[in-house]
Amino acid sequence: MKNDLISLSIFSLAIAIVIGSWFISNGLSNSGVHTDAEEVQQEQLLTQSELGEYLGLTEEEIKMFISEDISKSMIPYIKVGNEFYFSVKAIDKWLVETGSLKVGQ
Repeated sequence: MKNDLISLSIFSLAIAIVIGSWFISNGLSNSGVHTDAEEVQQEQLLTQSELGEYLGLTEEEIKMFISEDISKSMIPYIKVGNEFYFSVKAIDKWLVETGSLKVGQ
């Protein structure tokens, strides 16, 4: 009798855990909770054309900001081979620090 009661208790507990887990998973999927994985999906480095889209500028306008000498460049970048890459965080910081900027015509 005692063994039957323990077995029934364990079975009831298992059913309660499964049902509770199901309610929690449905609640999370329906509530629109965003995970950190979605934020990681955003690219950390942008190409020149992606930076143009990000800032709303043409590639020619982006080239005006870039100098081969990084110390003279108006915009932060990373150069790998002949390609320029731009950190999203560095660009955002640069935008805040520079405020407004005029580009030569």
